[in-house]
Amino acid sequence: MNAPRKFVFGPFTLIPERQSLLRGDSPVRIGGRALDLLTALVERPGEILTKAELMARVWPSTFVDEANLKVNMLTLRRTLGDGRDAPGYIATVTGRGYRFIASVETIESPDFTLATPLAVKRSHNLPVTTTRIFGRSAAIDAIQCDLDECRLVSVVGAGGIGKTTVALAVAESLVPGYPDGVWLVDFALLRDPELAANAIAMAIGLAVHSADALATLCEHLRDREMLLVLDSCEHIIEAAAHCTDLILAGAAGVKILVTSREPLRVKGERVRLLPGLGTPTPSAQPTADEALTYPAIQLFVERATESFEQFELTDADAPTAAELCRRLDGLALAIELAAARINPFGVRGLLGQIDDRFRLLVGRRAGPARHRTLMETLDWSYSLLTEREAALLRAASVFAGAFSLDDASAISNMAPREAADALAELTAKSLLATDHHADGTAYRLLETMRAYSLERLRASSEFAAVRHRHAEHVLKVLERASNEWMQRPAGEWGTTYGRLIDDLRGALVWAGDTANRPLRIRLTVAGLLLWNHLSLTEECRIHVSQAVGELDSAGLAGTSFEMQLKVWLGGATMFTKGLLPSAVEAMRRALEIAVEIGDFDCHVRCLRLIGVFQLFNGENDVAVRTLEEFASIAAAEIPSAMLEAEVALGIGELFIGRLQDVRERFERRHKLDLREINDSQRLRHHVRYLSDRIVDVTNLLSHAQWLTGSPDTALNTARATVDYALTTRHHLSLGNALSWVCPVFYWTGRHEECARYVAMLDDQANRHGFDVRRPVAMFYRAALEAAQEGASADEIERVERAIDEFHTTGHLARMPYYLGVLAELQARHGRLEAAGITIGAALDRAGAKNDRWCAPELLRVRAAILSAEGRTDDAQAALLASMELARETGALSWRLRAASDLARLWRDASRPQDARNMLLTVFSEFAEGADTRDVQIAESLIVSLARPGDEGCLEFFGSGTLVHAS
Repeated sequence: MNAPRKFVFGPFTLIPERQSLLRGDSPVRIGGRALDLLTALVERPGEILTKAELMARVWPSTFVDEANLKVNMLTLRRTLGDGRDAPGYIATVTGRGYRFIASVETIESPDFTLATPLAVKRSHNLPVTTTRIFGRSAAIDAIQCDLDECRLVSVVGAGGIGKTTVALAVAESLVPGYPDGVWLVDFALLRDPELAANAIAMAIGLAVHSADALATLCEHLRDREMLLVLDSCEHIIEAAAHCTDLILAGAAGVKILVTSREPLRVKGERVRLLPGLGTPTPSAQPTADEALTYPAIQLFVERATESFEQFELTDADAPTAAELCRRLDGLALAIELAAARINPFGVRGLLGQIDDRFRLLVGRRAGPARHRTLMETLDWSYSLLTEREAALLRAASVFAGAFSLDDASAISNMAPREAADALAELTAKSLLATDHHADGTAYRLLETMRAYSLERLRASSEFAAVRHRHAEHVLKVLERASNEWMQRPAGEWGTTYGRLIDDLRGALVWAGDTANRPLRIRLTVAGLLLWNHLSLTEECRIHVSQAVGELDSAGLAGTSFEMQLKVWLGGATMFTKGLLPSAVEAMRRALEIAVEIGDFDCHVRCLRLIGVFQLFNGENDVAVRTLEEFASIAAAEIPSAMLEAEVALGIGELFIGRLQDVRERFERRHKLDLREINDSQRLRHHVRYLSDRIVDVTNLLSHAQWLTGSPDTALNTARATVDYALTTRHHLSLGNALSWVCPVFYWTGRHEECARYVAMLDDQANRHGFDVRRPVAMFYRAALEAAQEGASADEIERVERAIDEFHTTGHLARMPYYLGVLAELQARHGRLEAAGITIGAALDRAGAKNDRWCAPELLRVRAAILSAEGRTDDAQAALLASMELARETGALSWRLRAASDLARLWRDASRPQDARNMLLTVFSEFAEGADTRDVQIAESLIVSLARPGDEGCLEFFGSGTLVHAS
């Protein structure tokens, strides 16, 4: 026999013959494979050992993947304290192998003996820990405290979630506290429940020859102080519970720590449910540093690095890694198996492969059989179910998210009581997560178990029947939701039914695949309110378009189904793709059917949408007549729609110049308090016609307030509108709010704020497919750039492109105003002929479409062009006409702009006193707006026109109120 050898390097001593590594006098816990690698390296210090040599040495008769070598090498380096970038012991020789670089002293002596703790009586049989634990410190501490207070603690959770890892960490920390040791009993390989007591006895070193092994075991344990760790009890749960109960009753010094997928249900048991590892929220877009604060990401990165040394989490990949770990439910096993495949797929590739997770997540060749692949882990859980439990699990897998007892009963074709019992058992076995809320208990399969169970369902004969029951059930629930929509607050309704969106999507796909056209059409109609509530306008448009195309073949043309589909198709198309002829044609067809069948709710809905289409198309007078009809029918038949009727009509009245009347009517009749609009729960069905009605009201008010000379009030209303729209999380309403507030901030000279809202609008339009809103963002972005000091003539072309885009989408509302802005820019850059043509076209269109709201401003721009051409008399006449029209319509803000331009004209004509008196008369009508652009320009001009002794006639106070002295 060879003499024992001892290798000394740094603070370490390696004794291969004893399979021992010491740091000083203390043993280092290290796995056998890692110890074999270390021995091979220190035997030949300084030499390069190829990967093939090392693998042949450590796995002499087994074929293994090179990843095993990398993992064990990383474990060895971590044990020795080697840094990744500055190794102290083992260096990687790229493309060749590894080399031990530290100095090694070799000692051989036949007399060598080792006085080490190896001679000490064993105090446990816990396996060597070779990996770090992430995100479980709180759970470990809590379980330690539990064992101080009670004698039985069960760590419960889904398969692969990390129960054994946590239990072993707890047990290892408690070894010194138990004189008779801490003993692990691994039940995973035990198939006969009758041998549970024998397995415990074997683990603690007790030879049992009696026929009653449990009685012998209890007698042996009677006076001992010991911790038993019963691991993986779920498949012999009754036997484990029986043994535990008797041991605790007969041995007061024994405590038991259990891991199982369900509790033992023994008296005195304290249950700790182990959740998945923490991940960033679904809406988060973390950087790499932020992502690495979450345990699931930490585990993923460590295991990925073990598998592929060059891996490094980047900021670009961090959100994808977060989504991957979320999709794997934070299951430690699933994350580890996925990370092991990082080299062939990369982070993005792994996420793309995740739906085929059972093929993807394979790789362990060691460890318990149930942990070698994800499929085996889930097979293990599934095999422990009764047929009733398995049937319900398969059926419930068609639900995309949470589901209720009624849902489960309907989908599984079980009686409610039977389904309730099965759900309770599945929850106890950690196969379902639960959430308790006002509507009752919601159940949810972990994503991984859902995918597994769905595969089981597909392989069964019941797949088609379950999918059909699911589609019919979703239809029934959505029809109930439609009936409740008018009676429940919007937030409450959304909380109850918003979860159905993914189930609706799945049901529509299945119905489409089976060519069940009538069911698909009914599902689409039933989902209309849900899509609208969730502001999924483009998704709604796509499904409705498909359903409309199947009406004839399904035999549903001319029915209420066609009516509902056509009205929503028209509205969704208008707000996404633009003012297309097909949109208004769909609305008019829906109106025909509504009149034929006497459906007044759809009748007024059609009239409102047609009226809005006409407003968007710039047909103001026609729109007002349509909306007056809408209001008349609503007042008689659908009183709950009157607010929407008045708002839509108010927009038309605003455009035709009834500004003061619009403002006074809405502020007086609705008494809109901006503090109240934050409480959406006080309002029912506030998104009745695609857009939130509060947003529509305040949009209208902000414009009326600015036009009628209240710029500060308008700004406050605009800001409050956006704040409120953000809280609704209704994207179409937010897009509407942003498209209306941008002009308010532009008119008042708040360019930085305007730019911020323009960027938000552009993002909303691009993200949610609101093509009709994109030109608004384009226009105001270009206008803001053109307004900058030293802006180039190129900005004119950008404004022109935005106007072209308005024409492309058919969005011609406010077109005369847009042309007026373009004309003013053209004149500013000396393009007077083009400016004259543009403003002429703007005034012609305003006259033809009755756009009186902006006509005073257009006349002012024409006057500026005339003045630049030297036609001062014509310019003066245009400005006087502008001021008179502004007076008629109540457009005080436009009147102030025209008055400022006229004052300059008169000043240059040596009429300073007339100029000052005229401007001061208009200026004095303002009670606010001291720091807004037009008011400041007018004030500066008035001061410059003052005669000696007049300087004190105008004062501004800090509150922003304007005070005028005669």
